[in-house]
Amino acid sequence: MCVHPAIVIALITMVLIWPVSAFAKRGAPKPVSPVVWEGVEYRAQLDAEHMGHVQAIDINSGRKLWETKVYHVWIMPLLETDVQWIFITNLQVHGRQLLVRNEAGKVYKLDLKTGRVDGVTPFWFPWICVGTVLLFTAFLIGKRILLSQQMNSSDPKDVANTKIGCKH
Repeated sequence: MCVHPAIVIALITMVLIWPVSAFAKRGAPKPVSPVVWEGVEYRAQLDAEHMGHVQAIDINSGRKLWETKVYHVWIMPLLETDVQWIFITNLQVHGRQLLVRNEAGKVYKLDLKTGRVDGVTPFWFPWICVGTVLLFTAFLIGKRILLSQQMNSSDPKDVANTKIGCKH
């Protein structure tokens, strides 16, 4: 009996991929009780679009005072999405701060009035630093390439000017 290689490859691929997609489903997150403090209700939304968000609602008017994205969850594209979700599990007022705990066990502190997360670097800051370093590196590499091209030039006047660092 001869089996076509494409069928063998397809079967092996199915066996390797199928369990990941079949068993990687998570249940719904447990509800988080809202916290009321000085006429303001603080609540966590438990849907994938607002994962890690906390809202402050004025109880008397029903107006939203602020909404803060407390943390960001990076989703790896090759893994099942829903098992990577990290939802808020607990809200608690401590002093003048709202303590927010998530499923990963991390605790964040929010200012009750502004919703600003205490002690967290904005998510864009590391990207700005990396971009600056990359641009500076590209500048230095470009400068070195131009310098080496001038050194390899057949015109002795260019070589002399390059060594001195001036142009006439």
